[in-house]
Amino acid sequence: MIDQYLLRYFLAVAETGNFSRAARSVAVTQPTLSAGIAKLERELGARLFDRDRQRVALTPAGSRFLVRARRIAAEYEHALVELAQPAEASLLRVGVLNTIPTQLIGSALAQHRLQGSGEALELLDGSERDLAERLERGRIDVALTVIRPHHARYRPEVLARERYMMVLPPDHPLADEAEILAEQLAQDRMALRRHCEALPEINRFFTQRGVRPRFVLKTTSDERVLAVIRSGAGVGMMPEGFADGSVRFVPVRDFELAREVGLLHAAGEQPSAFLEILRKRYRT
Repeated sequence: MIDQYLLRYFLAVAETGNFSRAARSVAVTQPTLSAGIAKLERELGARLFDRDRQRVALTPAGSRFLVRARRIAAEYEHALVELAQPAEASLLRVGVLNTIPTQLIGSALAQHRLQGSGEALELLDGSERDLAERLERGRIDVALTVIRPHHARYRPEVLARERYMMVLPPDHPLADEAEILAEQLAQDRMALRRHCEALPEINRFFTQRGVRPRFVLKTTSDERVLAVIRSGAGVGMMPEGFADGSVRFVPVRDFELAREVGLLHAAGEQPSAFLEILRKRYRT
């Protein structure tokens, strides 16, 4: 392997056409430069310069080597520039189920920013089907979603188990009950979460008990559902992960449906500051 300094000596002589000027341009003595050129010629097994008192000229072998030497020197300089530049932040592409509380994601992002880990995030909101398809195609690295039995291939990591509960305004007559019956809500107006993954089971449960609710809202916005409930205009059913103290979450007798929320990994689990924050938030 040719030492980089020998290439510098060679290019200096080739460009100046003079050993003295070349030595000055690379900040060495002329004997040092001459010794370096002699070493390079021995390593290459070819004479690179014809020398006389008036001039220094490239030999045919020297001319051929000049093309390669310039290319090598340029690549070396490019490498130095790239190494001097700050490394790009690692990118984590996270799919987030659209029924994960926005407040949880927002607070996790705020903490991640404060940590200054250098990890770049790209978040994608979507349904269970959307996230599964993107995992399959490698469009996201990990999904925060509901864990299903058929997700084994994505190395599911369960973070929490959340029951579906009735959500009531703080001043609702049943707000302080330990448990309520579905029939007790027959006169209430419902705020319906049209995007809820448990909607068929919820509808079936109430229908079997003869409760056919009137609706005050049908939406795909969890924040709007909570706003309606806070206002006292209606009630709803949501996973207990949405509990924030501003409304009351009360279990419904005989309705034991729960969801497991966790992470699905497209490839092997990777170190991630953001995922560690999510893990801790679900554990507390």
